[in-house]
Amino acid sequence: MPLTPPSTTRLAYNANGLRSLDVGDAVRTLADLGYDGIELSLNHQHVDPWTFGAADADRLRATLERTGLVACSLATGDPHLLSDSPFEPALVDPDPAERARRLDLLQRGVRAGVLIGVPLVVFSSGRRRPEVPAAQADAWFDEALAVLLDTLHDALDAAGLPRGSTVLGIEPEPGFHYQTNAEVAAVMERTGSPDLWLSQDLGHCVVVEDDALGSLERHLPFTRHLQVEDIADRVHAHLVPGDGDVDFGAVGAVLAAGYEGWVSVELYDHDPVHREAARRSREFLREAFPGLRAPATIDLTAPVPRRERVAVPRS
Repeated sequence: MPLTPPSTTRLAYNANGLRSLDVGDAVRTLADLGYDGIELSLNHQHVDPWTFGAADADRLRATLERTGLVACSLATGDPHLLSDSPFEPALVDPDPAERARRLDLLQRGVRAGVLIGVPLVVFSSGRRRPEVPAAQADAWFDEALAVLLDTLHDALDAAGLPRGSTVLGIEPEPGFHYQTNAEVAAVMERTGSPDLWLSQDLGHCVVVEDDALGSLERHLPFTRHLQVEDIADRVHAHLVPGDGDVDFGAVGAVLAAGYEGWVSVELYDHDPVHREAARRSREFLREAFPGLRAPATIDLTAPVPRRERVAVPRS
């Protein structure tokens, strides 16, 4: 049964900040700390792309059901699944064999996401090497995206699930080929697929966008998921919300104007202090984001609403 997005904003925590726990303990820990959901992570500890199968998905869903926690997405951005060099190879690597390795990994992630029943599988472009023209990287990325969409549709059909039960999200990342919301919006516009969404990261906006709050707001209608963390001095280092200089009150006001997706805390460097980091994050964000204090209900039977093919705003 697909686990679908909420009717109002709810709070999750990215499992990449809980690497010392197996996936069952990660779910139970977040439920104990009062979170609504978990953003699953494609990694060897939690959802291993090389071994994860139907029996693993059944066990994970049973744990989620027992705790009441919702698996709101599957993030595929673990930096070392394919190489000792972080995030290599990329979908825009000049070597076709290396691009194929990344594409195969993401296809495995998409199939695992459908098996689990997450509404969203998130991935990024990876870094573009200086010798690769931007237009060529765009073409390679579009080719990979077409394959991923076909993989998604095939997996949904095989599971007997309607289109839209799981969709894909592209996350902009500092230093990657697509590092701003507007760059991902351009991909969405030229693709035109209702199964493709933007997955924003608040900290990434702060680091790379000249008007982070404006970009966040302009692109919310096309955003399925928002990762949050604090940032200091526009340096890309994820901090516990409240420990940096992000104006979370202003962000909360933007979200309160109509955002109905998930907010997910991402603190991948805080595993040694994960309980304290998760507890502090939840307490801070419940005060900063009024929507998190509102009661919410989740329809576990409805598919993800599909985005209409309309023009996407650019910064």
